[in-house]
Amino acid sequence: MVAAYLPHRAKPRSTDGSRKNLKQRADGRWYWHWHWYWHWDPRFLDGPRRVDGAGDAVLHQLEQVASDLTLPILLVRGGSSDVVSLESAEAFRSLVPRAQMVDVSGAGHMVSGDRNDAFADAILDFLGADAGNGAPQTPPQGAL
Repeated sequence: MVAAYLPHRAKPRSTDGSRKNLKQRADGRWYWHWHWYWHWDPRFLDGPRRVDGAGDAVLHQLEQVASDLTLPILLVRGGSSDVVSLESAEAFRSLVPRAQMVDVSGAGHMVSGDRNDAFADAILDFLGADAGNGAPQTPPQGAL
């Protein structure tokens, strides 16, 4: 299934790494070890908190909350993401000017899975792990 969605990604030699996080039920379905089912259910769109159903009212609320954020924010985006476009990321940054963004080339939406090295570097830089004194550092803007 992953290969059909991400044909550019090389098939792993072994899937044993996934088995430490997944368990198989008697019916053959897999679930995360903490018993959360990880799958897309189209019924989410019909639920009581529909973002698309309330339209502009919910969008306005989300934009207001985003623009009121004052905490440090890092948006790590995969350069090849089919979920978060560059335009969407820039729109978020216009709402939250304090937000920092790292665009990771060679990564899809799951940056930590595609380019864990770049993902970890961005997070550590953001948290100031390389400063020695714990002071936050400004991560590089743009592509890694």
